[in-house]
Amino acid sequence: MSKTRKVYFEPEKQRVKWTQSSSDNFKYEYKYIGKASEAEFDLLMELLWFIFDDREISFQEFKETYDQLRHFCDEIKGLVDRN
Repeated sequence: MSKTRKVYFEPEKQRVKWTQSSSDNFKYEYKYIGKASEAEFDLLMELLWFIFDDREISFQEFKETYDQLRHFCDEIKGLVDRN
């Protein structure tokens, strides 16, 4: 089983963290997004690049993309009912 880590996003500087650390120790004001395995995080980064390219991403856009990907991954794993 792969480890999950916390995903944080800092919209002002457009920075992303995938870490086990607490946000209390961060230099920038990161906002918590959710948890992801390494494969899910890599897929999220690819998806964000594909959708937004070089355009800035708002916190809401980042969170909505994460939530949709999270639902998709959970559905594949059989954790979400299709009804």
